[in-house]
Amino acid sequence: MNLAKSALLAIDLQNEYRPGAAWPVVGYDAVLDNAARLIAAARAAGLPIIHAQAWVKPEERKGYARQEEILTEEFRSAVAGSSGAEICAEVAPLPGDIVIHKHWPSVFRRTDLSPRLEAIGIENLMITGVLTDSCVSESVFDAVYQGFRVWLVKDACGSMSEAMHRTGMLDMANRLYGGGILRMAEALKALAGQPFDGWRCTRPVEFTYTLETVDRLYEAL
Repeated sequence: MNLAKSALLAIDLQNEYRPGAAWPVVGYDAVLDNAARLIAAARAAGLPIIHAQAWVKPEERKGYARQEEILTEEFRSAVAGSSGAEICAEVAPLPGDIVIHKHWPSVFRRTDLSPRLEAIGIENLMITGVLTDSCVSESVFDAVYQGFRVWLVKDACGSMSEAMHRTGMLDMANRLYGGGILRMAEALKALAGQPFDGWRCTRPVEFTYTLETVDRLYEAL
C-alpha cells in the first residue's frame, strides 16, 4: 500500500447507532474503539482522514428514500443538527480532517469527494464504518467503480445484526477489484508502512455463499 496515495474513510460513525438509540449496531463500542485506533494510526502516518456524515436537512430528506413518508419522527435518521447525527466523540474530526455531509447512502453520490481525492492523488482508501450492508456497501461499490482501490477493515465495520454485517462484507468482497479485506492488526501494520497480510480480491464473485457457508467464509477473510 502506497501510503502517499492513501486516505482513511470513516463512514457514519454517529451517535444514532449506539446501544439504545434508534438504529443500534451490534458491538458498536468495539467498532468505535477500532475505528479510533485506525484514525490515530492514519494521522500518525500523515494520511488524510475523511469523515462521511449522514446529514439531511428537512428540505433534503428525499435523499434518503423519502423517509418522511414511512417513518415516524423518532425513527428518522441523519437529521441535520440532531444529537443522533453527530459524529461520536471517540472518533470526532480534528482540524484538517475532511468532513463530507451526505444525503444518500453513498458518500460519493452528489458530493465533491471524488474530485477532492483525485486532486490530492489518492488511489487507495482504507475504510471503517457502519452500516456494513448499507452506507458502507454503497460507498465501497462507488469507490471501486470510480477507480479507487479499497481496503476494508472487517472488525472496524458493523451493522444491526451480525448476519447483516457478515453477508454485507461478503457481498463487498465479491467486488473489491484490486483491493481486499484486512483485520485490525494487519491494517495497523499497513498504516505503519510495514509488510501486512490480508484477503485480496483476485476475481469477481469469489464467494457464492449460502446460509450454511456464510460464517465459514466470513471467518476466512
